[in-house]
Amino acid sequence: MSKKSAVLFLTFAILIMLASVYVVSGTLAYIHYQQESLAAQAYCGGQAPVRICVYAPKSIFSAFYRSYMSAQSSLFSVDYSSSSSPQTLLITIAIQGFSQSQVQTVTATGNMQTRSFIPPMQNQALQALTAEKQTTLDVHVTDTQGRPYYVQDVPLTLYSRWLMRWTPANRFQIAAWVTPDDSAVTQLVSKATTHLAEQERPIPPALIGYSSASPQQVVDQVDAIYDTLRLNYQMHYVQEDIPYGNGGIGDNLNQNIRLPAEVLQQHSGMCIELTNLLASAVERIGLHAEIVIIPGHAFLGVATTKDDRSFEYWDAVDMNNNIAADSANVHADTIYRQHAKAHTLIDTILVSDARNAHIAPML
Repeated sequence: MSKKSAVLFLTFAILIMLASVYVVSGTLAYIHYQQESLAAQAYCGGQAPVRICVYAPKSIFSAFYRSYMSAQSSLFSVDYSSSSSPQTLLITIAIQGFSQSQVQTVTATGNMQTRSFIPPMQNQALQALTAEKQTTLDVHVTDTQGRPYYVQDVPLTLYSRWLMRWTPANRFQIAAWVTPDDSAVTQLVSKATTHLAEQERPIPPALIGYSSASPQQVVDQVDAIYDTLRLNYQMHYVQEDIPYGNGGIGDNLNQNIRLPAEVLQQHSGMCIELTNLLASAVERIGLHAEIVIIPGHAFLGVATTKDDRSFEYWDAVDMNNNIAADSANVHADTIYRQHAKAHTLIDTILVSDARNAHIAPML
């Protein structure tokens, strides 16, 4: 081997080694980040003979909280025991300024036992939560006469309700931003009736979902909703990439996403916001919507039959060019087929599947 070839070989080997170290370091950093974010912290103590350990995460994505409640997730847990005779205890927990109090009555014995908690939200708790909030999980343990055995204020971070964390484990959580019962979405659907009459005949008599509607009439209904956003609301598409599937770590997977009512009020939104808005109106009239994710971008899919065997697609990016819904539909269908053929579809999230997984609308 010549001297020049040896140098090139050595350089190439060093570059491979450095790349491997970078990948491994990045993977380890991501694992560490996940452990730091998701691992429950233990807060143990108690007045003898009672022993209490409270387990709570450092932070909570508030946008997911309603779904946690619906699924009865175990966000917080309390271990309890008594080293003497059995003790009847009242365990009370609440997230300061966010939840109501949740009280459970337990009997502590010599064996350590566990109870799970997820205190219900206060009314309107999410509305104003558009920034990160430092608060506490307040835990009080007393006997039936009110004697305190344990008092602890556990530090807790509530993330903004706008914040979505794009990981495969959270994929269904995006359906929390699909809000079909919001009054602003109801008003959008009402306005769409006018544009339904502009579709080619035979048109459905109203926005009737799948009821006696042909696949083409389902398309007509979605076209009417799309054109309402384009013409009545003069909706503007704002470019911002979706970090889902980009290989990011830590905060690079987080994205602020406004709710449909806020998008309607501001007459603009990025792709996932406009897709959620369209999906909200589609779900409002009883159609099945899916959120299609391709590298950096999202658009809407709608099942043209109730059994979800056939889908048509709409991409809100075309609103900036004032392209009518039927042309936007053709364009998005082409984009979907291209990515399906190239195997670059990152995810398709059917909203009805998310609902079946207890992902409720955020508001």
